[in-house]
Amino acid sequence: MPREIVSEEEATLPKVKMLLEQRMKEGELSDFQKRTYDYVTKLSKLPADKADELLKRLKEDGISPFIATQIVNVMPQSVEELRMIFMAESKPMIPSELEKILTVINTFRE
Repeated sequence: MPREIVSEEEATLPKVKMLLEQRMKEGELSDFQKRTYDYVTKLSKLPADKADELLKRLKEDGISPFIATQIVNVMPQSVEELRMIFMAESKPMIPSELEKILTVINTFRE
């Protein structure tokens, strides 16, 4: 029987990894879930707890949930990379704002 979608939210790669690890403890993953787990394992740049903390901090700074999630997933290392992420919203950002955001990101970097 198909599952019903109860709610929908943005999820960072580390959070998806954590959820799939919990699912593994309950039983075997489907082929799609296994491929997804491999993908998020390779691309996650932070542990789930740090990713959630950074996501919360970015949202508190007025960044939309979608952009904040993308920032956590990519963990940009330069203002240029960060600017590219913000282009998805067509929201112009001045360099000083981008540098401030990059400083926040760097405090969470491992």
